[in-house]
Amino acid sequence: MQYGGKQHIGVFIIILLLVGAYFFLIREDHPREMGEQNRYELEVLNSLIEKKLFFRDSLKHEMDSVMLQLHKNTDYSDEFRYYTNRRMLKKAQMFSYDYASQFSHKMLILSEKIGDGNLMAESRILSSFYLAQACLFVEALDTLKSVNLNFPNLNDSILSLYYFYYGITYQRLAVYVNDSVNAKKYNTLGIKLFQKSLQYSKDQGKNYFVLGRIYGRQEKYDVAQQYFEKALTYINKDDNILYTLANASLGKCFKHQGKHEQATRYYIEATKNDILNAQNSSIAIIDLTEHLFKQYHQTSNVSRYVNIAIKNGEYYGMRSQITHIDKIIPDITKEKSKQNRILVFFLATIAVIFLLLIYNLLSRFEKNKKLLKDYRLLKEKMEEENNLLHVENEKLSRTGMLLRDSNKLKDAYLGKLLESNSELTNMFEEFAIKADQKLKKSQYEQVQKSIRELQKNFSKKEQLDRFDELFMSMFPTFVADFNALLMPEYRKQEGESLLTPSMRIFALIRLGITSNQQIARVLNYSYNTILNYRVRVRAMAINADTFEQDIMKIGS
Repeated sequence: MQYGGKQHIGVFIIILLLVGAYFFLIREDHPREMGEQNRYELEVLNSLIEKKLFFRDSLKHEMDSVMLQLHKNTDYSDEFRYYTNRRMLKKAQMFSYDYASQFSHKMLILSEKIGDGNLMAESRILSSFYLAQACLFVEALDTLKSVNLNFPNLNDSILSLYYFYYGITYQRLAVYVNDSVNAKKYNTLGIKLFQKSLQYSKDQGKNYFVLGRIYGRQEKYDVAQQYFEKALTYINKDDNILYTLANASLGKCFKHQGKHEQATRYYIEATKNDILNAQNSSIAIIDLTEHLFKQYHQTSNVSRYVNIAIKNGEYYGMRSQITHIDKIIPDITKEKSKQNRILVFFLATIAVIFLLLIYNLLSRFEKNKKLLKDYRLLKEKMEEENNLLHVENEKLSRTGMLLRDSNKLKDAYLGKLLESNSELTNMFEEFAIKADQKLKKSQYEQVQKSIRELQKNFSKKEQLDRFDELFMSMFPTFVADFNALLMPEYRKQEGESLLTPSMRIFALIRLGITSNQQIARVLNYSYNTILNYRVRVRAMAINADTFEQDIMKIGS
């Protein structure tokens, strides 16, 4: 009963450790599981991202073609040129600062030439957007202030557009300054301007969008959500900027209400729309990135989207978005550090479990060893058994020599040697079965001798010595070649041919085992010890930059 009881205690302790590991993982916010539909939409988005450069090049080609056509054909009317440039400006507003400024400049000149007050006002209003997009807020506000609202017959749609873009500019400025006092002031101005635009607008989609923005900035997210949903029923996808902003804003409303699946859906839709229309705004993809990271801990997609957002910002010149990305990166780094701590915890747990198994087995062997003292009657049979074991050992030794001499099997043998620790438990269990059988036959002294041989054969030093011997047989000049790569003051004395711990690490690297974690498992060192050894020895090298590449060339 005691013998089996120790086994049960060991198993119980292992279960407790695994349960403890589980609760360690869930002690903080555990990542949510994303729904099947959103996973599919994310795959669609990733496939579109693969074609991002194609969409960008296509739009660039279209813009270049239009500019060339307008330049070559002198018979086009000024009105036709104005509306063509306006059409292209709307596509360029979130695509490229350079293209947007060219189309905007031409619109300003043409509107003055035509002499239409509505067109002069419209050209300035639309110009303010790409300036605000590039965070040139002073220039954007100056452009809006230059609009002549006293021009005769200025129509309501222009006035609505004027106050709408004025409100957008102040709200973007609030995000850019990112301090409580100024942000509150600019948000308040933006809300007032939005409310004024509603007095003149007959565009239902834009009106619902404006109401959503007003309530959203007042943190009334449930009300704002309803208005954004209504806005999307009216907004045409061709109005890609408003469509993206409405989807991203709706995603934010759901996020603040804790409805993360719905938030993910609209963030993805906004980002897809930006990719399809070659828009280099990073607003939607930054919101999506932050949401995936905080709610789902998706490190692979997050890293990819961060790079895209940075490239978008650099391509257009959107400094505020690059700054916002910089604020997310430390959180990503912190999460990776947390994951590393969890990994260390699991490695430590596995090590403890392994030690408990060894202790359990050794306890069983110690029990048998004590029983062996009471039995002396079967000495001759034990000797016969030992002779048989000796014959088997000689066969194994000859087999080992054949394996060492065979180039084709040397890698398999070395792999088997390095993995011997993982096979230790199986060997002990097999030994225990045989020992039980011999005990039943009263072969006690033979079991005692078998235990001593087992302890000798599986000592760590014996395993490392066997590794050194095998490695040096394949690379006889390794010690000398290794020393030749070091500065003279760090070389071993001549005549020393054994591998040191640091040499043993680089011997494994020479065999293609480069992972610090894998090396640590083989040599029974900690991960940090392996890392420190590699850094320290590299610092001793004559050429530290190519030291490990030079190690790989030894014996080749």
